[in-house]
Amino acid sequence: MSSLASIPGEARCKQVVHYLLTHKTTCASCSTKLSWKREYGWCRLCRTKVRPKAATWMRGSNLKYRQIFGLLWCFQNRQSPGTARLVVGVSYTTVRRWYAKFRENLPENTLTLSGVVEVDESFFGKQKYHQQQLVAGAIERDTRRLRLQVIPDRAQDTLELFLTETVARSSHLLTDAHAGYHDLEFYGYTHERCNHSNGHFGPTNMIENMWGVIKRNLRKLYGCIPTKNLELILKEWMARQNSPWLFASPTNYLKATVCSGLVD
Repeated sequence: MSSLASIPGEARCKQVVHYLLTHKTTCASCSTKLSWKREYGWCRLCRTKVRPKAATWMRGSNLKYRQIFGLLWCFQNRQSPGTARLVVGVSYTTVRRWYAKFRENLPENTLTLSGVVEVDESFFGKQKYHQQQLVAGAIERDTRRLRLQVIPDRAQDTLELFLTETVARSSHLLTDAHAGYHDLEFYGYTHERCNHSNGHFGPTNMIENMWGVIKRNLRKLYGCIPTKNLELILKEWMARQNSPWLFASPTNYLKATVCSGLVD
């Protein structure tokens, strides 16, 4: 599904979700071919009704399956809520709610970085509105795998806790000259510092560039850098960086999230 035009019709979208759940294209009870002409799947032989959404995190939604696929495509391709609203034909509030739902259901990111890792912190939001939040980030130089986390402050204990939870010991860390990074060798890391005050930015260029990319895209999407639900936004960016295949098509995303979001 490289474009919106390639998203299949309503019946086919239902079949896709049903197949991802059951790995079957037929009725689970009698193996008869299902009809998808109604709002649910219908088995003509045993008269079983099949509602694929009811067994997933999409349960309770009144949107059509094709609308959900369209919203998911817009989310994956970083389309603004305003564009998605016009394309899919839903309200702005609905788009925002579904974008948040897509972020919530992304697989949890628990990978540990290693090798040469650049580390930095950045403020999100504006201080004058008292909504500013501090984010710590670490990125592998070779693979560009990423870990992000909202932190309360830049204290040494806070930064060391973030690093020990996200970066393997014996890794080589590249940081600025902030005092919070002064004792990293104690944890088994090798450490190289660069003093930004003296114009030395080279060792941390990759993570600095990542902050710029994230903030530019947030301004493009929302007209600002939102701090509400910032953890979910960071979760999305880690997934985009670490598992880009999730954003290749709606089917890829659903394959990774539908089964893990089953309703008992």
